[in-house]
Amino acid sequence: MSRVQVDDILPLAHVVSIPLTTAFRGLTTREALLIAGPEGPAEWSPFLEYDDAEAATWLRAALEQAFESAPPAPATIRVNGTIPAVPADQVAGLLAGAGMPTTVKVKVGGPGTTLAEDVARVSAVRDALGPTGRIRLDANGSWTLDEAEHAIREMELLDLDYIEQPVSELSDMAELRRRITRLGIQVAADDSIRRLSDIDAVIKAAACDVVVLKVQPLGGLEATQRVAQKALTAGLEVVVSSALETSVGLYRGAQMISWLEGTTPVVLDAGLGTQSFLADDVVTTPLVAQAGLLEITPPVLDMTKVSGLLASAERTAWWHQRLERCLALL
Repeated sequence: MSRVQVDDILPLAHVVSIPLTTAFRGLTTREALLIAGPEGPAEWSPFLEYDDAEAATWLRAALEQAFESAPPAPATIRVNGTIPAVPADQVAGLLAGAGMPTTVKVKVGGPGTTLAEDVARVSAVRDALGPTGRIRLDANGSWTLDEAEHAIREMELLDLDYIEQPVSELSDMAELRRRITRLGIQVAADDSIRRLSDIDAVIKAAACDVVVLKVQPLGGLEATQRVAQKALTAGLEVVVSSALETSVGLYRGAQMISWLEGTTPVVLDAGLGTQSFLADDVVTTPLVAQAGLLEITPPVLDMTKVSGLLASAERTAWWHQRLERCLALL
């Protein structure tokens, strides 16, 4: 792909602001810049607090999606359901509404919840899934090392699959993994892998059993494949996840699943069933998961929906200025 200029993108760009059905990271809306590219629509949606250097990596992924061809995604993929930090009595209804997925990721830790509430929430998931369902925990790095160990031991009898980003520091991840190795509960790295070089540090530290990879934050499909290959070669498992994207971004994750299916005999349920956190979407056929399955349709922008979700003139100007700054970094 030849170098793209800001004037090449702006005529193709639409900045949207989509309400969320559940608050996420303090957000009630999700903003994104969509590009109606020659290879199909692309999404650029780094979170607002990210600096230009990090946002530029996300932009590289969007430009790859908009201007470079890639193999299609599978027709169907398996995904986990997600339970946010809600009271335990809401769990059964949320899982029923999602068609009872067989793998569920449960948010734990962080502000607004206590360990007792976390235990009750995860227990409610186990009760709803029965003995065969798989439970993943996601603490978003909110625990200290000792808090993480205590919490995991409190919930070990609930038959946990893995705990995603229990602590923020890589050294603490490695120590926690050492402490709980006899419990049969794996440790997954998510926020610890935000750049291409991070996978080398994670492998060297023996900090995890599973890596959670997101295509847009890593800089695109090709970059994510390189990270995944390193992880697989090191004996780690790979889960493809989303960055709370529209169906345009989710499709790129599904294309990564296609690569995994051709590379490794076992593909873990993906974290791509997140469309339900958006109150609306920008494509003709949103990628909505049901019963742990996600039927994949290549994204086609629904311009009526896009028009109805356009951000304000002020927010659009902010994104255009961000685009120009980040392009200059590539």
